[in-house]
Amino acid sequence: MKRISRGLTAVLLFGLIFFSFALAEGAGRIGLILATGGLGDKSFNDISYAGALKAKEELGVELDYVEPKAIAEYEGYQRDFASSGDYEIIVCVGFDQADALNKIAQEFPNQKFAIVDMVVNQPNVASLLFKANEGGFLLGVEAAYMTKTKKIGIVGGMDIPLIRDFFIGFEEGVKWANTGATVLPTVYVGGWADPTKGKELALSLIDQGCDVIWAAAGKSGLGALEAAKERGVFAMGVDACQCYLGNHIFASMTKRVDVAVYETIKAAFAGTFQGGIFEKGIAEGWIGNCRIPDEQPLWEERFGFTHTVEIPKEVMDKVLEAKGKVASGEIKVPRPPEFQ
Repeated sequence: MKRISRGLTAVLLFGLIFFSFALAEGAGRIGLILATGGLGDKSFNDISYAGALKAKEELGVELDYVEPKAIAEYEGYQRDFASSGDYEIIVCVGFDQADALNKIAQEFPNQKFAIVDMVVNQPNVASLLFKANEGGFLLGVEAAYMTKTKKIGIVGGMDIPLIRDFFIGFEEGVKWANTGATVLPTVYVGGWADPTKGKELALSLIDQGCDVIWAAAGKSGLGALEAAKERGVFAMGVDACQCYLGNHIFASMTKRVDVAVYETIKAAFAGTFQGGIFEKGIAEGWIGNCRIPDEQPLWEERFGFTHTVEIPKEVMDKVLEAKGKVASGEIKVPRPPEFQ
């Protein structure tokens, strides 16, 4: 027994020394490849960085990040990071890194990767997805109570399953609130970078009586938010808290990319990392709403602003009720057929 005990102690001691040496040599590093736009976007880049930074601080490892200026740079950065052998995990932010990562992940099968908000079907890639329908549901509840005209408009970037997932959940949230509010048929810009058309479509919805506008349309959505500001009606944000853009934006559906990135990095260092598709929602803390009391301070501190539109207590009580019921499974928010 003594020999076994001493041998085990020696193995553990060697493992500890080896792990410490690996960290010192750089094997205990996090690699973060941001989306074009870089830090300061107050969206996926900033909140991905926040998740990686939390992992760095808690695990005591190093964090290296790059800020590509063009999509064409993704493949080079991914290959450079992977070929160095320095990184326990490389996190790629944004759907447009998928094509490059599909190639690089095959070139470096022993390297762990993660990609935010897109699927790459490789065994060494964790694809981090978010149940947008559940976030849409909570926002729909808020919108149903905040509208005075009882008409709500939504502007989408493109008519694709990913965007319909947002809106189906939103419409169900409005129905569940049961305030008599209705959602007008969704209008689509047809692209992600046309704020002029986004604004035109939002103005048409406002002309039809909508006093709350929600846009899930990338840069095109910024035009819709501007239209709401000009006409003095409410608007809502998407993906990250966009309420800092104006006092007329009273709430935003949030994808908690910081939580997803942190948990995935932690798993990589703990030896429990797995490739595959990981889609989580309210129950797991991957989907939220920037006006929920325990989440609001996070966004205000991170983005340096204060929400000015008051959400009445009775409205927030309904939002929290909906959140609890979705998390428990009592409410099952529908999704487009492609997600079934």
